Amino acid sequence: MASSNTVSCGVCDAQHTTRNADYWCPECDEGLCSKCLKYHNASKSSRDHDVISVDNYKQLPPSIANISTYCAQHDRKFQNYCPQHESIGCPLCIQSNHANCVGILSLENVIQTAKTSVLLTSLGQNLKDIKLIIERVVKDRKLNLVIIQNQREKFHDEIKQITYRIKEHLDKIEQIILQDLYAAEEKVKSQVEDLLGKLAEHTEKLDLLQNNTSAIKEYASDLQAFLGSKMIEKEVKKHEIFMESLFEDGSLKKIDLNCTIEEKISDLVSAVTSFGSISEEKSSPLVVGQTEKFKQAQIRTFRRAPTTTINHIKMTFKRKYEFSSVTACAVSCTQDVFMVDYTRKRLLVLKEDGTLENEILLSDQNPADVTCIDDKIVAVSFPYSNQIQIINVLTKTIEFRIHTTNDCYGICYSDGHLFYCETGRGIQKVKVSSSYSSTLVKDNTLSNWSYVTTSKDKICYTNSSKNTIACCTITGGKMWEYKDQSISLPYGIAVDKDSNVYVASTGDHSIVVLSSDGKQARKLLGREDGIENTFGLAFNVKKEVMLVANYNGPILYELC
Repeated sequence: MASSNTVSCGVCDAQHTTRNADYWCPECDEGLCSKCLKYHNASKSSRDHDVISVDNYKQLPPSIANISTYCAQHDRKFQNYCPQHESIGCPLCIQSNHANCVGILSLENVIQTAKTSVLLTSLGQNLKDIKLIIERVVKDRKLNLVIIQNQREKFHDEIKQITYRIKEHLDKIEQIILQDLYAAEEKVKSQVEDLLGKLAEHTEKLDLLQNNTSAIKEYASDLQAFLGSKMIEKEVKKHEIFMESLFEDGSLKKIDLNCTIEEKISDLVSAVTSFGSISEEKSSPLVVGQTEKFKQAQIRTFRRAPTTTINHIKMTFKRKYEFSSVTACAVSCTQDVFMVDYTRKRLLVLKEDGTLENEILLSDQNPADVTCIDDKIVAVSFPYSNQIQIINVLTKTIEFRIHTTNDCYGICYSDGHLFYCETGRGIQKVKVSSSYSSTLVKDNTLSNWSYVTTSKDKICYTNSSKNTIACCTITGGKMWEYKDQSISLPYGIAVDKDSNVYVASTGDHSIVVLSSDGKQARKLLGREDGIENTFGLAFNVKKEVMLVANYNGPILYELC
């Protein structure tokens, strides 16, 4: 139902009574007066609904407010989300249109983080980026107009000086060349003004999208935020395509006017029939600015073609590190390597070439795993003291401690949160510098030396007590679980840029690679390749190398 100046109470309307609504229930998709709100809040079926005021509801753009929670075809409430088709559906939709789709998710789980999703944040950033580029382009085009004007004035003076010398004989062709000169300026001016007009239109639309994005964050329901984000994403894509087209079709190339004066015009007055010629010269744009999404698309263009199947993946030995009792490793954004020495209770900081740069002595308890938060902050898990320490590697100080209920082993960092394996509880999620954690994946069978990693919007973890590898959504919804005799005591886990999963099968001293859907697996490395007593794994996506934390000496392998 679209926003309007007057919203009626749906319950009263059903009883043939007209009363203005004071509140709006997105899940019921109708307005409520103050009296009906009391019954709505008391009803078991609706007491948990998130109700907003009508004033807040009216702040939503019509395209967002029109989003319904019910299927128009079957008149049933949307309950599921199909990742394969990126669409929501009621139970009948799923039964008829998605019967063969794998990984159907609960819509309730999918939308619960819609307002804080990476997509909505990315859309906001993309809108800012595009507006910033437009500001730069406007400034550049106006500057180009000034340059053109200066060039025109310069050439005009030259022409007038020569005209003064040859007087009346050149008056006629002088007028011709000046007309050409002004015509060229007007042509460029017309082109630039046309482009400025288009940029102004896009700026207005971007302002509206920014307002819509802010309204979604403040007032939309989870479902509206989820679907509204998708709608805005399509609009943002149009603006990105428009801006990319400006770089590709030459619209932003610097324009100069050229005026070629005949060298012998002074001596050949009677023979000269043309004063010269006016032309445009375009060079590379002076504007440098692209959205983050466009930059990433360009970077991917120059990378090698993605591996089609796990059968094509091969690893070659690159380097062995002369350290022992290593149970975990991680790579920072600056390519520094961090390793945990379990026995000597220390954190090793290595340069990219493998030389030891620093050594940090840890607490009296044995550390298990390490993950990078940024280029100078890491998190280290201590299972036997039930804590995670946030450590500054520059000052060698503990900045914060996160206490856990049970033993914690594998940890990883993503988007401001730590994810860690807690024995007997499952995968826990905690915000950095916060003492409050929540159970993301409940798993009472989760054992010691379980490891976890994140990839895009997925979480993968190992469970050695069941010899399984599981993959879930970022909200905890289970996508797949793999178990086979080829994997024994799975410990470390890592994911490459194609979402293929690498697992340390410690029981048989091997590394196994699984396809991104968890349906295929094959042995990648074995004892003959140096794999022995492996704990943690770390995949450097940028360098396409994998660190294997062998207890008796870590090894670096390169993807080929």
